[in-house]
Amino acid sequence: MHCESPIKRRPSRKIWVGSVPVGGDAPIAVQSMTNTETCDVEATVGQIRRLEDAGADIVRVSVPSMEAAEAFGRIKQQVRVPLVADIHFNPKVADVAAQYVEKVRINPGNYVDAARTFKHLEYTDEEYAHELQKIEDRFVPFLNIC
Repeated sequence: MHCESPIKRRPSRKIWVGSVPVGGDAPIAVQSMTNTETCDVEATVGQIRRLEDAGADIVRVSVPSMEAAEAFGRIKQQVRVPLVADIHFNPKVADVAAQYVEKVRINPGNYVDAARTFKHLEYTDEEYAHELQKIEDRFVPFLNIC
């Protein structure tokens, strides 16, 4: 028995990840993620190519270190699909990876609290303004790279 249930998508703005439209009226993009060590360029490229052959539109790759970010230059030269650098905890790694990939996935909280303590939850107006300025000073240069 076939049951039809129309999918209702929330309205959103279309953006582009490389040549792949996402959101808006674009078709749903197939995305997957590698599970190789990113510094192992040969293994990562091989897995990305297999994902491309299987129909992936976008591939996410974990970038845990500066060495992995640098490996993106060599990886990107060998694949067709748009790449997303999945960054955790290190804004400097995001700066490097952004030079090679179509999208960078970050946690903006890492720009505020790189040590990930998140202990200070209440701020005076002056402290809050200072924290916002720190974010802007660090985050805007990254956006300019992108």
